[in-house]
Amino acid sequence: MINVKKIVAKSKKYIYGDLLGEHNSKIIGDGYDFAKVRPYLYGEHIRRVDSFATAKTGEIYLRDFYESKEINVEVVILSSGTLYFGSKILKQEVVASLAYEIGLETIKNSDRVALSIFSNKLDFRLNPTKKEGILKQGVEKFLGDKLLSKSINYDKLLEFLLHGIKKRSYLFLIGDFYEIPKLKAVSKKHEVIVIKVRDRFEINPKPIGEIGAIDPQNLKKRTLLFSQSNLNSYKKSMRKNDLKLKSYLKSCSIRLLLY
Repeated sequence: MINVKKIVAKSKKYIYGDLLGEHNSKIIGDGYDFAKVRPYLYGEHIRRVDSFATAKTGEIYLRDFYESKEINVEVVILSSGTLYFGSKILKQEVVASLAYEIGLETIKNSDRVALSIFSNKLDFRLNPTKKEGILKQGVEKFLGDKLLSKSINYDKLLEFLLHGIKKRSYLFLIGDFYEIPKLKAVSKKHEVIVIKVRDRFEINPKPIGEIGAIDPQNLKKRTLLFSQSNLNSYKKSMRKNDLKLKSYLKSCSIRLLLY
């Protein structure tokens, strides 16, 4: 088992703050971040009147601001056998490190973070917490999981993201995404960020000849020929699939990060 202390020691790069800022919200209310100018509606309080727009148009206009509030952060690890691979470091460890980094930065911002591990079902759920020690236990749980033979049930994942996570959240999905999940409906409920984790050898494999391999999802043994022609076909197929994923996520207004 990978030592979680190693993960904690390496967690010096934070991506959460750069992605989201501090306490951003799409909810209109009383806050400090300007949202828009709009016409006054009967019965509204006039303390947010925009004097410039009112003087220019001759009609009363108000300023709206984004509401400042504690945000909900959900980290969902897509746990499958394909994460049990790595030319230098297992993708499982990379995913654990990212989950911990996001969670730790969330706690630093005085917000709560929840951690879920999902394969063909919900394997583990860490309820929202502000305690680093509890977050560490969740990461330890994932690092101790045996991933071989696991695969992801995307229909059940969709159901969990829509109905299992009640509050609107900043939702981080971390996995290797060799399949394209259906996230259109999810993106309307949550602010979704997809983090795609790939090993260097998966992106650019070398022609190393014939080797024996085991399918990490069904444990079937296979013989693979890493010839240059086979690798060219593989890379072409990978690029096509990744471009399709990128295009789909963009159509859903979902941010995609490659790690």
